[in-house]
Amino acid sequence: MSNICSINFNKHYSTKYIFMTRIIILFFSLAILFTSALNAQTKFNASTFVITIDGTSNMHNWSTKATKVNVTGDFNVNNTGLQKINSAKLQIETKSLKSVKKYDLMDSRTYSTLKADKYPSISFVFVEVLSKEQNGKVTTMNVAGNLTIAGVTKTTELILKITTLPNGDLEVKGNRKIMMSTFGIKPPSFMLGALKVGDEINITYNVTLKKA
Repeated sequence: MSNICSINFNKHYSTKYIFMTRIIILFFSLAILFTSALNAQTKFNASTFVITIDGTSNMHNWSTKATKVNVTGDFNVNNTGLQKINSAKLQIETKSLKSVKKYDLMDSRTYSTLKADKYPSISFVFVEVLSKEQNGKVTTMNVAGNLTIAGVTKTTELILKITTLPNGDLEVKGNRKIMMSTFGIKPPSFMLGALKVGDEINITYNVTLKKA
């Protein structure tokens, strides 16, 4: 009788152990799937953009805006904001750069300076994240990438302030000063050299990305 009770007890314990093990496995599987969903890779494209290039000359400041821009990216985003950049690329059509004051001479000289016929686009291709700070829905990243202007590519760092909007879109803001001569570009001049453009320019970007 004792042996029978022992067998039944062991069988009951074994069945209960197997059942609990399955429950634990199921729980952890769901937890992993839920976490993966929260951190899923998501592709984004630009929905709106304002990219401005500002510079100086010996007579007055000048400003040019990009009117044709393509931005694509693959990011890990969860309910606390952007977590990781897997890939990203920005491309500006060189001849889409238009003077804010609508100076045709300025535009034509810009295209000539940037060798637009030979190199029809300006691009920035993401390589790696150098640093990251998270503050609520705002992620500030220092990233490195390959910036190509007039056919010359240089490794360039950008500071990106990325805000996760209530609708899930990502707003990317920042600015970067560069020297045109770094890319082998000779700053243009006008009026037989009377007006000379400064070497340093400031690129300001404000791009909204939506899920593709």
